[in-house]
Amino acid sequence: MKLIVSILVSTLLGLILFMLGLPGGIIAFGIIAGCLFYLIYLLLSLKEQLDSIANHFHIKEEEEGDNISNEEIERELESKWE
Repeated sequence: MKLIVSILVSTLLGLILFMLGLPGGIIAFGIIAGCLFYLIYLLLSLKEQLDSIANHFHIKEEEEGDNISNEEIERELESKWE
């Protein structure tokens, strides 16, 4: 349902911006550029979180001598994301 509403709203916004001519094109470019920059920000944030998790398990492997079981890793990940 949210997808249908999103498609309808974006279609209406596109039609309104198309009717505005040049100012509409500038606004549309700003919206698209803003979305792309926000996407880059989210990807970098996700990379930092995944790096911290990977570093946590790498340090733990060194302490325990590579004897971490899959179940232990799953428990740690579940507790980290809750």
